[in-house]
Amino acid sequence: MRTRLVAAVASAATVGVALAGCAAAQEPIAVTHVHAVDLDEERGAIYVATHEGILRVAAEEDTSDSAAGSIAQPVKVTRLGEWTGDVMGMARLDDTIYLSGHPAPGSDGPANIGVFEINVRGRDAEALSLEGEVDFHSMTLGGVALASYGLAGIDSATGTVMVSRDRGETWTPGAALAARTLSWDARAEQLFATTEEGLLVSTDDGATFSPVEGAPALLLISSSQTGAAAPFLAGIDVNGVVQTSPDGLTWTAVGTAPAGAEALSVDRGGALVVAGLAGVQRSDDGGTTWESVVEF
Repeated sequence: MRTRLVAAVASAATVGVALAGCAAAQEPIAVTHVHAVDLDEERGAIYVATHEGILRVAAEEDTSDSAAGSIAQPVKVTRLGEWTGDVMGMARLDDTIYLSGHPAPGSDGPANIGVFEINVRGRDAEALSLEGEVDFHSMTLGGVALASYGLAGIDSATGTVMVSRDRGETWTPGAALAARTLSWDARAEQLFATTEEGLLVSTDDGATFSPVEGAPALLLISSSQTGAAAPFLAGIDVNGVVQTSPDGLTWTAVGTAPAGAEALSVDRGGALVVAGLAGVQRSDDGGTTWESVVEF
């Protein structure tokens, strides 16, 4: 792994990430797809949802389970826990990561895992709900207090948007959409969806959606996390331009996203990260300029 600015994305072939601290004979983690990313500035980590489980990117000198502080160079990449299934959707609330997707090849259980949860310290992933029923290809979490936390996902088989207000225990189905990504605003009052027809928004927990007039054609969208001093949303449009918005309704073009970005995350402090087969890049100026965190 290198820590220089990534100029171009790697081809869609398997690339290896060595497990930190393992013997030389240890097989590297093969990263073949990246589906989601989460920036956890408080714990000094970035979590990357891949076809091979969740990877944790953190400072190389960090020996604790969840050290606070920003991510410094050099960094190391390790697997979060031992679960190696296909993580298609991922969202985090404090120490808990919610995930959905498919089991690892050869493992028991249904093809669609439903919703699992795993602690950021890497404890075993555990089934939470909807086992065998859904495979969420995008998940989002928002809210400012326990009573308002909203977890949402979109089922790959039916396109149904589903929302939970009790941390994933029970779910309410909503509209069916052909959407790529979902994102709450920071307060979990507006649920945004990126579609081929343009950006859509729901104010009734996904039951109905309407177009956001004048919004750019976004592929990816993400909101600053709970507790942000100045909440905002960020997106990457079909031309690779980073767009930001204070409310999801008015958007401003900021800069160009790194090539090959497949996932986007916004921290409560305003930093942005993207991830793809080339690795992870970060912006501290709202998406105007980018630096490499780690290259796969």
